[in-house]
Parts: sequence; C-alpha cells; structure tokens
Amino acid sequence: MAGIVTYKFRLNNATQFYESFTEAANINTRYYMFLARSNAWSNEAAPPTPTDTIQNSDFNIWRNMLAAKRVTGSDVRFAIPRYNWTTSTVYTPYSHRNATLYSSTFFVINSAYNVYKCIENNAGGASTVEPTSTSTSIFKTADGYHWKYMYNINTSDVLKFVTTDYIPVKTLTSDDSSIQWDIQQAAVNGAVEFIKLTANGSGYLATNGSFASIANSTTMALASHSSGTDDIYNYSSIYISGGLGSGQLRRIINYIGSSKTITVNGSFSTSPNTTSTYYVGPRVSVVGDGSSALAYANVTLPALASAGTGNTINEIIIVNRGTNYSKFEVVINANTSHGSAATANGAIAPIGGHGSDAVKELGGFNVMLSLKIDGDETGTLFTNNDFRVVGLTSNPVLESNGLEANSTVYDLTTKLTVTSKSAAHSGDEIITGGTSGAQGRYVTFANTNAAGTSGVVSVTGVTGTFAASETITGNTSSVTATVASINKRDLRNFEGDVLYVENRLPVSRSSDQSEDIKLIVRY
Repeated sequence: MAGIVTYKFRLNNATQFYESFTEAANINTRYYMFLARSNAWSNEAAPPTPTDTIQNSDFNIWRNMLAAKRVTGSDVRFAIPRYNWTTSTVYTPYSHRNATLYSSTFFVINSAYNVYKCIENNAGGASTVEPTSTSTSIFKTADGYHWKYMYNINTSDVLKFVTTDYIPVKTLTSDDSSIQWDIQQAAVNGAVEFIKLTANGSGYLATNGSFASIANSTTMALASHSSGTDDIYNYSSIYISGGLGSGQLRRIINYIGSSKTITVNGSFSTSPNTTSTYYVGPRVSVVGDGSSALAYANVTLPALASAGTGNTINEIIIVNRGTNYSKFEVVINANTSHGSAATANGAIAPIGGHGSDAVKELGGFNVMLSLKIDGDETGTLFTNNDFRVVGLTSNPVLESNGLEANSTVYDLTTKLTVTSKSAAHSGDEIITGGTSGAQGRYVTFANTNAAGTSGVVSVTGVTGTFAASETITGNTSSVTATVASINKRDLRNFEGDVLYVENRLPVSRSSDQSEDIKLIVRY
C-alpha cells in the first residue's frame, strides 16, 4: 500500500521532543548532553558514522563517556535550514501545491537576521534586492519579488543558536512587544495573498484617467478620451486608484458611449469626485469556498490618446485578500470582443495565514540543543585531553544510590588516587591493575605534590574493578603507580537512554576555554 509520512507528523514529533524540555508536565524527563571518547579514530580526519546497535548505544557509548551536563529549556530551540539572502539567486515561491516545499529555498535570512518567506519570485527571475521591510503586509521589492516578513532572531539567540547551516525559529504564545507578535495577529486564515499570471493573453481593453463628472454614487462620467462605443466597458472592473474614494472596486454594468457614462453594480461607500483617478480593465473573479477576495487586472496600455485600447495583462492586483479559502480558481472576464487567453492562479495562505505560526510554516522539523561547557566547570570536569563523541541521554541515575540525576554537571571518569607514580603516562593508553586485572583508558592526571608522584588518575571505559593497594601499569608507557583509593564515576553505567550520538573531529579541552556544542535532532 502506498503511504506517506506527512510534514505534520514530522512537526508533531519535533514538537513533542521540544516540549519535553520546556513543559512542567514533563519535569520528570531529564536530559544530559555527554562528551565521550578520548582515544583517536582510526582516521582522525574522517570520523566513522555511529552504528545504532545495542552494543554501541547501550554499552560502548556509556563506557566511553567522559562528562555530562544537563540540558534545560533555555538550551533548546526549533531549527530550520539557514538560507542567507544572496544577490542573483532564484528563490522558490511559497505554494500550497508544492510537494517539495520544505526542501526548497522558499525563505531567507537577511544581513539583519530578519527572516522572510518568498511569496513570488518575479516569474522565476533572480533576486537582486535584499528584503528589509518589517511590514505586517506582503511587500514587493524593486526586483519584482514579493516577500512576507516572518520574524527577527534576537541577539542572544544569534549568539547561541545560529550556525552556518541552521537558524532558530519560534512561534510566540504571548505578546512580547515584538513585530513578530504583530505579524501573528495580522495573519488572515485562508487569505489569497498573491495571484500569479500563467498566461498574459492579448487584445484586452483598458483605460484610466480622472472622472469628468459625478451624477451619484453609482453613476459617473469617465474622461473624454474614453471610448464612444456603447457597452464596450460592460463587465469590466473599475478601481478607484487615487483621491477621494480610493481603494474601492466595482463592476461596470452599463456604459453609454455618447456621454462616457458608467453605471456600477453597487454604490461606492465613499463616492469619488472629479479629482479621483480610476482604472478600468478586465474583471478578475476569485471563485472558491472562502469569501471577499477581490482583484483586478492591470493591462499594458498604449498612449491614452488612442482611446485606451490595451494589449496584454501584465499583473493581477489584489484589492481584498479575503478569508477562509481552502480552494479557489481565478477567472478573468473581458468584453468578448476585446481580449482573451489570459489565465492565472494563486497560492492560498497556510492555515492561520502567512506569519501566524513560523515554526509550522517554515518547516521547524528540527530541534537544536545548544550548550556551553565552560572549562572544568568549577573543578568538576576533565581538561587537558580531547573528546570525539557528543550525544544526548535521558534520565540517568547516580552511581552512589541509584536516585535520579538532577545536578548540572557530572564527571563520568573513574578516579584512581595514586602514590609512587613513576613518570608521566602516554596519552589515552590503557592502564591495567596488577592484582585485579581491571583496565581503563587514561584521560588525565591531577598531581597533588610538586614531584608529580602523587595525585589522581582519571580513566574511562573501565572493565573489571580496580583494587586499593594494587599496582597499575600503563600498557604503552610502562608507568607504574600504587592505588590508594578509588572513586567511581558520578552516573551509573548503562542506566539512562542514549537518544542521540554524533561522532566528530577531536576537540581538545583546557581549563581556560569553553566549548559551545550544538546538536541538531532532525525529524
């Protein structure tokens, strides 16, 4: 049977994961980002792809963990791909019919960290003017592109969550006095935001000018250069383009050529006067299951002295975008003797309207975790070594008593307090207990005397149980030391679910540096 996993399913999974960090109802779910593996890859320049086996996820990863730090709601954001606006690039316009929309470059981020959705791309032309407006309405740039401003990434989120490949995205749930809130409130469900010509047609009739006289709110005389033929403008639209009554659209139902007089299908709510300008052209009907969408066709005009006969339709102008459409078609009506063959269609705004829900509209199927590991985290974590694996685990428990882990940072190395240390260990070598036969991989040494013969050896990947008073030996260096005491790792091995694993190039740690670690969980 044929089937698909819809974008809503992906979004639902991402949302459930995101909310598990932020909702009080999920307070019992505790997440920790971990660092693991100090020893080198077989090819340091090309880390292998992790394997999702029980051996790896349930055992090996735990053995090789070095440290863990808790991830909270402030460390988590929905994320979308980063598409920097770049001149001379063709961007994909939004369409509710596009099956590959969410893998397309239908939105951009500009140099001010404003995010815009592309509504129209000038019939496939390249974008050459950077969008900068923060209007709540769709706006047009000089290159013919139409854009919808969505939101701005604030400075703190830029620093914490913006990467070369991803940017954060959010939908506001309350008024934060930002323009994004205004955008969300101005969004209109099922609006017809743009109508695109698919064929320009030819031979269309149009005229414009200022009214010669006004009889009443439904009857008025056009300019003297208008046609002298009776009924020639019947069924055309008239749009008040300027002056008193501007912005109104009506249909012409009668035209008397000798007096240039039109009668429209309904009274103008604000009657124009002789300083008002108008445009007469083919009528555009939006036929669908919504209401109130109004538009007219702009026709390429010759010199007005030729009595205003036109040619091709060059643009559909929306006067009222309407509401609650889930389907519609565009019908262009013209005097049967003047114009034919123009066609158009449009894109319906997503449920809620453009800008109502940036996460849903822009495909926020990814969750970004961003966490800073600061030096030794106040004496808790290892330094002077490196790590090659980062990942996420949930609900670990304490080694000491099996209770849930709730602290911010945990050391996941085993600490061997030693005396009589003969020399410095080789990096990442295996250390073996002479009596117990236990083994662990050397991570770091913290000396407690000037000679460096006493201190604490940290190891990971322990097998067996080291014993007090035994001699440990480095397999590569042959360095020996006597074990005085053993402190186990803070978290109990193999208890807690490893949810995400990422193999990386080696990252060296030191006490005077911090690492900003970002994980992208993709659905």
